[in-house]
Amino acid sequence: MYKRTSLTIISALIFSFASYTAPVHAKGGNAGKGAEHVVSVYTDTVQYHEVSQSISLIGKLQSDQFVSVAPEVAGKVDSIKIRANQTVKAGQLLVQLDDSKAQAALMEANAYFIDEQRKLNEYSTLVKSNAITQTEVYAQTALVDIAEARLAAAQANVNDHYLTAPFAGTVGLLDFSRGKMVSVGTELLTLDDLSTMQLDLAVPERYLSQLSTGMVVTATSRAWSGSSFKGEVVAIDSRINAETLNLRVRVNFENKDNRLKPGMMMSSSVVFPAINEPIIPVQALEYSGTKRFVYVVGEDARVTRTQVSLGARIIDQVLIESGLEIGDRIVVQGLVNMRNGLKVNDLTGQQGTN
Repeated sequence: MYKRTSLTIISALIFSFASYTAPVHAKGGNAGKGAEHVVSVYTDTVQYHEVSQSISLIGKLQSDQFVSVAPEVAGKVDSIKIRANQTVKAGQLLVQLDDSKAQAALMEANAYFIDEQRKLNEYSTLVKSNAITQTEVYAQTALVDIAEARLAAAQANVNDHYLTAPFAGTVGLLDFSRGKMVSVGTELLTLDDLSTMQLDLAVPERYLSQLSTGMVVTATSRAWSGSSFKGEVVAIDSRINAETLNLRVRVNFENKDNRLKPGMMMSSSVVFPAINEPIIPVQALEYSGTKRFVYVVGEDARVTRTQVSLGARIIDQVLIESGLEIGDRIVVQGLVNMRNGLKVNDLTGQQGTN
């Protein structure tokens, strides 16, 4: 009696164990071909997270308009018409060089022109009485043209002794005095239009698609602790630097109070429009050396092992920079026996039903 009961219990246990460990057969499968291994997993749909993007960059300010004033002729400084840090208007006289020789040359050129013009007038009268030929009149006309050109050159030489402001701005420090001999190209002073300041930033190429003119840039300077300055992107370079892979972006700052100066170091923050990036649970990741993978579930219930690039981590989730799309279905639990191409049984919908 006891032996028969024991045999019955053992047989039942063996049958139960065989039923639990038996693989799931594919639909329409043939018992002779063997069963396909199916792994039970839990899945989740890739969601999105709104990511605010900003970068911090450093650059040096420069004036919207700036120039080093230098003479085009050699000479002695005769008079200085401005002082350091003075605001001047466009066309205002800044420095005058001694032009006595240039004035003498101008007078000579003018006298020569007048004399040649007088001769032409006489020739025009004589040709009417056939006293001279028309060819002689033409020759004299050419001499008048030459004399006029010499006069214009002499006048330009005189003008070169007067250094004027090419635009309205502020004069820098003056490191010369009256009587100084200067040569062609000697820098005498600087002139800056401080009303608008420029800041050129080297922006990584990855942000190219998000750059546009009119964007607001906030900048700070150690010179004005606690203050911030609002600028606007006014131009984007036409090419990317082949060595640094950076793009030059120009930002303009209004400088009505003249607090910003050329050469000032600025720390700027460029804020880009928020973007939606895929985000997944950290537990969905499979680690293999320095690489990270997830298993994407296809419509046929088979998984594809997909390499992903990770972004920032947010608590127990991580942003995905590449490899996944929003809406993809991925395995989040049951990775232990997972491999590429395996068929899965999704238990997600069965949670909480028992």
